[in-house]
Amino acid sequence: LHVFRFLYSDEVQIGPETVMTTLYTAKKYAVPALEAHCVEFLKKNLRADNAFMLLTQARLFDEPQLASLCLENIDKNTSDALNAEGFTDIDLDTLVAVLERDTLGIREVRLFNAVVRWSEAECQRQQLQVIPENKRKVLGKALSLIRFPLMTIEEFAAGN
Repeated sequence: LHVFRFLYSDEVQIGPETVMTTLYTAKKYAVPALEAHCVEFLKKNLRADNAFMLLTQARLFDEPQLASLCLENIDKNTSDALNAEGFTDIDLDTLVAVLERDTLGIREVRLFNAVVRWSEAECQRQQLQVIPENKRKVLGKALSLIRFPLMTIEEFAAGN
């Protein structure tokens, strides 16, 4: 409906509930002006608590500029972004893209704890028992991106 309204009247009505479906439809039917409006709306509404969700969507919709802004926001507000509700819902490739960065503003042990939370959620999504072996399995290559040497001996031993 938003796409038709835009096509016939150049009127843009985008809200938080409709922006993703509107962006998808605009891309599917090659309406670049409406795509730009959607991406601009997302940029204006980018916050630490939605940065991971928007990063996932930006990667899905092939919006590198939006993805870059999301990654910058995650770098600056890493702790808040990792504690946001949507963090455990991201896909493995998005998790890997974040873990590959060396600009995250957080101690490695806190990053590791967040990754463990993500692996537990992923085990549940895949209907696997939440045990260390399965957590390692769902993490795959992401586990090797945790920089364990940056943790203190006490942090590493405690697993905190």
